[in-house]
Amino acid sequence: MLDLHAVVLDDMVLGWRKDEAPTEHSILLLVARGQLTYRLNGAELALHKGDLLYIPQGTLRSASNDPQGPHQKYSAHFLAPAPPALPLPDPAAIWLVRARNSDYLHQRFALIAQHWYGRLPHARAICTGGVIELLGLMGRELEMDRYSAAKRRLVEAAQAYLIARYREPLRLDELARHLQRSPNYVTQTYREVTGMTPTAYVHHLRIQAARDLILTAGKTIGETSDYLGFSDQAHFNRVFKKQMGYPPSALLRGRSHFDA
Repeated sequence: MLDLHAVVLDDMVLGWRKDEAPTEHSILLLVARGQLTYRLNGAELALHKGDLLYIPQGTLRSASNDPQGPHQKYSAHFLAPAPPALPLPDPAAIWLVRARNSDYLHQRFALIAQHWYGRLPHARAICTGGVIELLGLMGRELEMDRYSAAKRRLVEAAQAYLIARYREPLRLDELARHLQRSPNYVTQTYREVTGMTPTAYVHHLRIQAARDLILTAGKTIGETSDYLGFSDQAHFNRVFKKQMGYPPSALLRGRSHFDA
């Protein structure tokens, strides 16, 4: 079990930087917006939106905003048992993944942060489970080379299609026709490579967009439900609560306290 010490949201902080020092904890971070530069054990690393980075405890680290401007990122700081029982090829090494499912990772990290800052009962256990899930997803991404290039291309093409049409009703037969494969093959291959079905991926895209619309654009729940193509507000509420663990009305109460 991980010993989770902190979950941090760095939200477009002007002049952000970290002076060079060994890390006291292992760190898992996701860049949600913008870009920044890390220097780890003397090697420079440019990070961009969607990058997932693991830094083991004791790494000599410095970091700063990119000259073009600030960034937004989530980070989890933790200690792992010795030897580290983490789902990574080598938990003592630095790992960087440019994730194919960055929208889902953003959603999960945002939920972890919200639980952490909310300090409700059992928040630490929930957050620890979430960080373990993200480490597992990172390990899966690092093993993607075991899938054929044809399967990887199919999943990338499917995701591009779904991202472009996530507000529309998902019709698997149309997706399969676009990919020139059978609906069963598309669904099975997508689940095999990503761990979720195309339908689940669309739900994640919609709920991430819903959070942004409610938190940053000031939309009502009804306006958000209509905009994202849900059949009715009750359906939207059910999907949102299943994905996030709380109803969308909780975002309305927390607008001034949390912006992810």
